[in-house]
Amino acid sequence: MIRMLVFGVVAVPSTIFFSLVAIVAGLLRAPKSTFDWVHRNWSRSVLRAAGVEVRVTGLEHVVPDGAQIFVSNHQSMFDIWALFATLPVSLRFVAKKEMSRIPILSQAMRAAGHVFIDRQDRVQAAEAMRRAGKRMLREGLSLGLFPEGTRARDRRLKPFKKGTFVLAIETQTTLVPVAVDGGGDIIVDDGGGRLKFRLRPKPIEIRCAGPIPLSGLTTADRDELLARTRAEIVRLLSAATGPE
Repeated sequence: MIRMLVFGVVAVPSTIFFSLVAIVAGLLRAPKSTFDWVHRNWSRSVLRAAGVEVRVTGLEHVVPDGAQIFVSNHQSMFDIWALFATLPVSLRFVAKKEMSRIPILSQAMRAAGHVFIDRQDRVQAAEAMRRAGKRMLREGLSLGLFPEGTRARDRRLKPFKKGTFVLAIETQTTLVPVAVDGGGDIIVDDGGGRLKFRLRPKPIEIRCAGPIPLSGLTTADRDELLARTRAEIVRLLSAATGPE
């Protein structure tokens, strides 16, 4: 309980502070490096407050100055902080529209170049993701995508949504499969019908696979790319935790 209280005391002010920095940076049209600084330092402060260590392998597959698509499984909010804190790229995410309702944080996300989509509106979602892809190429950003569409708290991969791979193919860049494991076990719901949570610090493991070239692929290759990416993430998760 005390650890959870300490985490909240650090995480909430840190989120507000770095969000305000991002909003001001957006108004001043600051370079992307300013937002990278915000993302990394915000994430590291939150992870440190939670007592969470992040272990990374496969960074040799990441191009620091290039535009890449990072496709990852998703267990908790800690996944995003872990990726921001460790991947040496200008990373932006496609987020669900519910995040756009959070005061201050949503304005900061827009200023930094993150994109909100309504998964119930396929036309809007497709157009928003297409705009994200164009901005990514124009500004040399890397894009983080969670093809499950929601968090898998039981650590089992959910079905992947095909739109992720349509966007990836349209960029004609490279796709890096990423497995993130451990985040789903950090915040524990004590249950009993109460809003009572417990913080249980444990390491998060990030594993990056070799990049998959997208040049020359078309939307007809969507299903094959989805299957290949999913198989890589399954392999990485098995390497981290052992086969189920």
